[in-house]
Formats: sequence, C-alpha cells, structure tokens
Amino acid sequence: MTHSAETRPFRDEPTEVLHTAIGLAAAHARQAARFRPAQPGDALPTVIDLFQTELQHRGDFRP
Repeated sequence: MTHSAETRPFRDEPTEVLHTAIGLAAAHARQAARFRPAQPGDALPTVIDLFQTELQHRGDFRP
C-alpha cells in the first residue's frame, strides 16, 4: 500500500508526540461524550485514527 502525504499528515512528528496526542484526544473524546448521549457505533475522533495509522506505519502502535 502506498502512503501519500495526504494519508500520512503526521509523518514528521516524533513517535512520543503521537502517543501523547492520542492520549489527549482520547481524554477529550471521553469528556465530550459526557455532554451528549452515546450512540451505538460511536467512534473516537478521526484524528486519533490518523495518529494510530502513522504509528502502525512505524511499527510502534500501542493499542
């Protein structure tokens, strides 16, 4: 699979920055969920998916 700059917008960020960003984004998503009813199939924000994709590409994904 070919990865372009569009599919890897965080390719230049240090790995630890991405791990920290995922933690912050997840905490934000949990807090935001308190103010709206949870819907079946709710997912974490797309930005988390982008960070996780980049970490998977690097082989350093921590679920």
